Amino acid sequence: MIKKLLCWCVLAFLAVSCEESFVTPDPEARGLNYYPLEVGQYRIYDVTDIHYQNDVATETHFQMREWVADSFLDQTNALTYKIIRSVRPNAQAEWLDDSVMTVTKDHNRVILTKDNTRYVIMVFPVQEGKTWQADVLNNRYNRDSTAKENSVYFTVDKPYTLQNSAVYDKTATVFIGEVSTDSTIIDKRREVYARNIGKIYRVFDRKNLGSCQSTDCEDYVSPILDGHERYEVLIEHGKL
Repeated sequence: MIKKLLCWCVLAFLAVSCEESFVTPDPEARGLNYYPLEVGQYRIYDVTDIHYQNDVATETHFQMREWVADSFLDQTNALTYKIIRSVRPNAQAEWLDDSVMTVTKDHNRVILTKDNTRYVIMVFPVQEGKTWQADVLNNRYNRDSTAKENSVYFTVDKPYTLQNSAVYDKTATVFIGEVSTDSTIIDKRREVYARNIGKIYRVFDRKNLGSCQSTDCEDYVSPILDGHERYEVLIEHGKL
């Protein structure tokens, strides 16, 4: 009788342990809603794009839309979303399709594929100071071509105000790359995500600057030899 009772206790313990091990992680606690995915969703951005060559800037302004057009199972049976990126010169013009991307997402990370290259653009849980390598799935390296560069979360679940004065209560900022110690290089890249909305802001700023060749460089202003500066600001989101 005692042996039977012990067997039942062991079985009950194993059943509870197995049940606990298969508990689905809380999506909100892991920050999955920082990158919502649903067919029909869209986000529209005001874009400022500046190219530099020999200290001459060429600046353009336009709008960009990212629309989740479809979903399907890929070769690994992972649910994959097709995202169509469209552009237009202003709000009165028609959208023109520009490119197609795909995104897969699970409880651990978000993988974006564009131009046949895969990037890990987010990892979960979203935590302050958490780092990862966006290029871990491709053959891209940092400037010195010896290592993969890191992405890191900052100001998680903090408010953020865009240039257009829109305020988002809970956001997470992703800083990409290392801070350069070279005074002739500017490299500022970051993306801001808001809960239940997705990406609300992106800045890409990479420039090569000239250096002072004189003995007196106090008033020297570095020319921009070449570079690219781009800002994407969310102005509208919803579902078609």
